[in-house]
Amino acid sequence: MNSPLMRITIGAGLIAGTAAVLLADVAIADQTGMGIAPGFWLLLATALLAGCWEFFHMLRGCGLPCRPVIGMVFVGLLLAAARLEIHRPSQILPWLYGHGLELYLLLIVALIFTTFLAEIFLVERAGRNMPEALASVGWTVLVVLAVGLLGIFLVKVRFLSEDPLEGLLYLGLTLGVVKCSDIGAYAVGSSLGRHLLVPKLSPKKTVEGLVGAIVAGTAVAVAIGIAWGRFTWVEMLVFGAAVSISGILGDLAESLMKRACGVKDSGRIPGFGGALDILDSMLSAGPVAYVLLVVLTEPGPLG
Repeated sequence: MNSPLMRITIGAGLIAGTAAVLLADVAIADQTGMGIAPGFWLLLATALLAGCWEFFHMLRGCGLPCRPVIGMVFVGLLLAAARLEIHRPSQILPWLYGHGLELYLLLIVALIFTTFLAEIFLVERAGRNMPEALASVGWTVLVVLAVGLLGIFLVKVRFLSEDPLEGLLYLGLTLGVVKCSDIGAYAVGSSLGRHLLVPKLSPKKTVEGLVGAIVAGTAVAVAIGIAWGRFTWVEMLVFGAAVSISGILGDLAESLMKRACGVKDSGRIPGFGGALDILDSMLSAGPVAYVLLVVLTEPGPLG
């Protein structure tokens, strides 16, 4: 059912479909002169909301308290804030930012207030257990931060440049490194892996697979950087290694989550598990990729 052939076939289909949608966005931008990228927003919203739902489903499945409705709403609000920040239809955001009122920060504060208010209401009106209520706040906030907030950095990478094609290339570079790192880990780990990396979290991950992941991700970054002509090989060496390592951390973090919840996969996508299984490394790599790309592309005190 989850054979390597099925994994490769479905993976190739997902990559081809995603690439077609993202390239269609560039064509739309060329025709309309507007970089609205509807395909990108649809894909990202679907993936993040699906990953968020899977996370809550796993928590509920192992008896951990959480508030899925509140979490899903705030992931949606974070996406809306990201779109507002990118396209800026009015002077609201410049005014807010000019007064030190970051929209994402305000939403996280609102999330904390909302979850606490919901649990306080249930404690007072429904006799909810107070330690359980406090745990519900923590788990709900964690899901929104781990899926929603980290996911926003993929938006920032995609729209780092006002040129639609260049922005897509930044995103392609980031995702290419992450996914080739995953492939390197799987290929080297399954064929040469002898020394277990984190046996309690994931008995199949090996030190050799870790090395394969970093080498593959870095090699792809260097190859793309040289072919593109936008970066030096040294810059891509650093970028590839850092993004690969951060992606591996996301994979390990999800392994910890699944092991704690007693599940093998986050969902039921054949050959892959679930949306969160696909997203995990991308979510953790997004912030690192964005910071490095800003440093490498924007003139400032660091360059």
